Amino acid sequence: MWGEDRNKGSANSRQGDDVGDSVHGGNIREREYIASLKADWMPAILLGTYTVTTAITYFFIVVFFKEQLKFSALQIGILFSVQAVTGILASFPAGMGNDRFSSRMMIAGGLFSQAVCFFLMSVVTSFIPFAVVFTAWSLFSWVFRLSIDVYFLKTDTRDAIGRRIGFFQAWRFVGMAVGTVFAGYLITGLDFKVSFRIIGLVCLGLSLLSGLMPVTATTLVRLSDYRADFANKRVLLFSVWMLLFATHWGAEQTSYGLFLRKALCLSFSGMGLYISAEYIMIVLCLILMSGSISKKENFRRIAIFGLLASGLGHMGMIIKPTYVSLIFRLIHGFGDGLIILVQYYGISRLFSIEHLGGDTGLISLVLMIGYCIGAMIYSPIGETFGYGYPLWISGLLTLLLITPLLRLRPLARSIR
Repeated sequence: MWGEDRNKGSANSRQGDDVGDSVHGGNIREREYIASLKADWMPAILLGTYTVTTAITYFFIVVFFKEQLKFSALQIGILFSVQAVTGILASFPAGMGNDRFSSRMMIAGGLFSQAVCFFLMSVVTSFIPFAVVFTAWSLFSWVFRLSIDVYFLKTDTRDAIGRRIGFFQAWRFVGMAVGTVFAGYLITGLDFKVSFRIIGLVCLGLSLLSGLMPVTATTLVRLSDYRADFANKRVLLFSVWMLLFATHWGAEQTSYGLFLRKALCLSFSGMGLYISAEYIMIVLCLILMSGSISKKENFRRIAIFGLLASGLGHMGMIIKPTYVSLIFRLIHGFGDGLIILVQYYGISRLFSIEHLGGDTGLISLVLMIGYCIGAMIYSPIGETFGYGYPLWISGLLTLLLITPLLRLRPLARSIR
């Protein structure tokens, strides 16, 4: 009897120790998360401010090309394809640069160069000179965006990575939501050229502000190290899956703004409100779901639900009237928010910190190839048949991407 009591007491003691260890571990993780947020504040503010001021380049600029510069559909397609090609050209070299040099230096250089390009875009009007400046701006914008992401990922707190992704990416999309509304009113009250000059001044200021960020660790990584990372079967499948998903970005870039303008007959300010509503939904998704992705089985489930919502929302947004279209666009935004979590969480789990710059650059390269394919395919479809068709077709393709997640369950579950 006493022996039973001692055993019970011993078991209770062990259980108490386990609970204490769990609570202690949880407290440590919470402190690590809070500490990482302190490190994330500066790059998050920098990213948010940048996206506020450059939101004009996402969906409004196609209207600038079409209505003010009078570029043809082919010329517009060339410009957006060039934008994707510069992403392809910049991704891996910029990624390697973030491994060999401080990400802070890459960020500052990218912002300063963009400031120069925005000033030039405000004065150039003919196609070939504008294409040269636009190409340079696009190149440096990719350098900045990749570098700010690598800077974030290299601030490593693995136990809190899901919530950190939500916090950091929420700033990006809050900036895009506010910036889209701001851009709509800005170009209504002023015009595109004055807006470009204002954006150039902001980028110049941000390049100086970036000097306040700490310097990231650097290392000399060989090309064979990156090649070995991408020889992994999980990495290859993740890359192909993300490439196919990225093709719908090409449909959005070439047809989304024109669909809102031509099919739904929205004003610039109306377009800003419509587009920003989706960004708010993405922010809500990132905040609400970021803490769940690291739990067992959730990576695959979140990916499937994200594709379902993204695809159905993209297909349904072509339905009139405007409020019905907006409801489906919000559904699409929630799905894209989930895929953003999947993308960054997958990168953080698949690659080592020492290789993160180059490996993130290679994933970005894959995404830009998908975007380029989408832009070249969907731009003439929208011009010929109507701007709703690229959105519907790309939404259907997004739904089809659920299939490999159902067939390759062990590989999907292994990324956690």
